[in-house]
Order: sequence, then structure tokens, then C-alpha cells
Amino acid sequence: MDREIERDTDLTVELPTDALPGERGEWVLEVHQRHGTSVLALGEAPFTLGSSRRASHRLEDPMVSGVHCEVALAAGRLRVVDLGSRNGTYVGPARVREAWAGVGGTITLGETQLVVQRRELDDEAAGEAGEPLPQIAGGSLAMRRLAARVRRLANRSSPVLVSGETGTGKELVAQALHTEGKRRAAPFVPVNVAALPRELVESELFGHERGAFTGAVARRAGAFGDAQRGTLFLDEIGELPLDAQPKLLRALDGYEVRRVGSGGGGERADVRVVAATHKALLEDVQARRFRRDLYHRLEAFVLELPPLRERRGDVAAIARRLLAAHASEIGPRALTPAALARLAAHDWPGNVRELRNVLLRAAELADDGRVLTDAHIARGLRRPHAPRASPTVSYGQALLEKHGGNFTAAARDAGMPRTSFRKLVVGAKAGR
Repeated sequence: MDREIERDTDLTVELPTDALPGERGEWVLEVHQRHGTSVLALGEAPFTLGSSRRASHRLEDPMVSGVHCEVALAAGRLRVVDLGSRNGTYVGPARVREAWAGVGGTITLGETQLVVQRRELDDEAAGEAGEPLPQIAGGSLAMRRLAARVRRLANRSSPVLVSGETGTGKELVAQALHTEGKRRAAPFVPVNVAALPRELVESELFGHERGAFTGAVARRAGAFGDAQRGTLFLDEIGELPLDAQPKLLRALDGYEVRRVGSGGGGERADVRVVAATHKALLEDVQARRFRRDLYHRLEAFVLELPPLRERRGDVAAIARRLLAAHASEIGPRALTPAALARLAAHDWPGNVRELRNVLLRAAELADDGRVLTDAHIARGLRRPHAPRASPTVSYGQALLEKHGGNFTAAARDAGMPRTSFRKLVVGAKAGR
């Protein structure tokens, strides 16, 4: 029997069509389940999704009804129809009876999320898709292609530049380059370049001799020495001071490292360097804030991490991993289908770091409840420094009327738990 978690209003939704596929390319659905991700090719013929053998495509999800919904391409768009499911079909954040979805649109059924995608017939850049990296949650096509490139580059000695927005997991990719390669038994040494005091950058990276400067009471190997035969990860490489950049270039060109205060020649370092940046580094080169020769030494291979909004199907897996990682602090937590749908629909400008903060705020709002609902997530998405004023009784009554008497939908619109919203409105009526 299906487990009913949360009721919501039923809507018919039509999404914007300006991002829909053209005539070229293959329509596919990324199907993200707890046990993994698969890809379904879409054709003109409709097919059903559900947890029983009666469905055209069976989902291993106890919260999905036997025959849950029907999807089909129609008039150049993807049509989604709920078939009376118990826990609902969500397109974007809305529970629907019927809806149209475009490229990048998310469909949530129970704990399963589907993402509408298009595979270009002549897209050479797409490349092969490998098994997901164990260090990184999510099995979207974008991340599986990244995984394949990571494994191809793991055993090379050339530097790799990892680029991506803040919070996309650049250090996790650097760790994967290390653990998937032949250097995995040696140290992985991360250095946040932006956090190094300007006067100590060279000492931290290359080491120093005893007495090289005030406070140098002992010889120090530095990050290159610590990472011998392993991997040195230089995060926020764009923050490296200009006067230190020639010395890093010399280290990369010959992997020869000279300690601060050393009177002799340098020492050869057997180190693989992976650098990361959230900046448009080429713009810094053009503005002469970053050396062109160092940039070209670092960008032999570039791995670009897609932001979370471009791999929405991974949001549920990342959210579960984050909740598990913080279980000792917030207790075991689960997410309702509506909560998962809202998470997948958000744009996440702060990427995984923002997702973590939203989940922690939602868990705090849920008090001792094990299940995080759509209302908890909606309130968690609000910035703490810009709280919404408490709704008035008249405002609550207007919202209830707007949503046709549906307390759940009205409470979500107000950003309140359903029970609190009901007390606001019903309590006011009882006091008359």
C-alpha cells in the first residue's frame, strides 16, 4: 500500500515554452532513484510510470503508486498527466493533474525525480557518461560525463584547472582526481590560497629554512614538500599574489621548488597540481591581475563543474547525503515529495552550501519532527536577515479564499506550517 505523506492542491500547469527542444536531438528523461540513475528515451507514444508491473516503466519507490502518471510528447512538448496517484505528481514545485514540462523541468513522483533533457545528435562535447564518482552525490548526465573525464585525467601528471561557481564541489573533484589515480596512497594536500597571509604565501607553498625570517625557528617543507608523490590542491588560485606567481610557474615548469632562505638550488618535487577557481580567470589575465604564462600552464586540462540549477536531478541525492552527514546534530530526517519538488525547483545561487543551510534551517523549524515538509523548506529558503512579518488574520483569510479553502496550499503561500495557519484562521473565527 502506498504511504501517504502530504496532501496538496491539484493544479493544471503550463510551463514556459521558450526553452523547449527544437527539431534536432533526442528527448530523454533522467530518472533519479535512491539506488541510481537511468535514462529513458522519449517518443511520441505515451507511456506510464509506476511501482507495479502494470506500468510501462517500473520505479523501485514505495511512495509511488502502482500506475502513477503518464508522460508523452505532444505538439512539441512533454505532457504529464497524474493518474490518481496517492502521493501526487509534481511538476516544478506544484502538485498537478496535468502539466507541460520543458527542458530542465523536474517531475517528482514520491522519492523519485525525473528531469527532462535533450541529447543533441551531433553533440561531441557531451562525451561518454561514466559511473558516478563515489565522492560526489548525484548521477545526472552532466556529472557522469564529468566522472568519465576525471577518471581519464586521474593518472596524468599535468595540472588540472577546476572551474565552477562557489559551492559546486571543486575540492571534491580534486580529491576524486587524486583517489582515482596512481597517487592515491600518497598525501592529498589542500591549500586555500585566499586564506594565506600575503607575507607567508611563499613559505606556505615552498617551505623555508630555519632563520629565513623572524619566527622561522625550524625548517619547513611547505605544501609542495608535504604533497610529495601525491596531489597538491590550490583552491582559489586566482587570489595568488602577482609577486608569488613566477615562483609557482617555475615549480610547475620543472617541479623545482626552492625554500625561502635557501642559498642553493631548488629541489625537484614529484607533485601533481590541481588548481580551482570560481572566477573568470582569463578576465584577470586580460586585466593583468594574473600572469598569462601561469594561466596557460594551469589550463592544460579544464574541468568545468555545472551549477546545481543545471543538474536539478541531483538535488535529492545531495540533500539526503547532507541530512545524513548532519544526523548527529539534527537527528534523522526525511523529505516529503512536495519538499523534494520545491528543492529541485529552486535555482540555488549558492549551490550546495546554500542547500545545506536551507536544510539545517528547515530541520530547526521542524523541531522534533522527523519529516521535513514543503512548508519547512519554504521557510528555510527565506534569508534569516529578511524575515517576513507574521501574517494577519485578514491576510490569512484572503489566502484561504484564494486557494479555494485548501489549508495546505494557503499555509504554503503564507510560509507557515499548516497547523499554525489553521489556528490563525480558525481561531479567529471561533473568537468572534
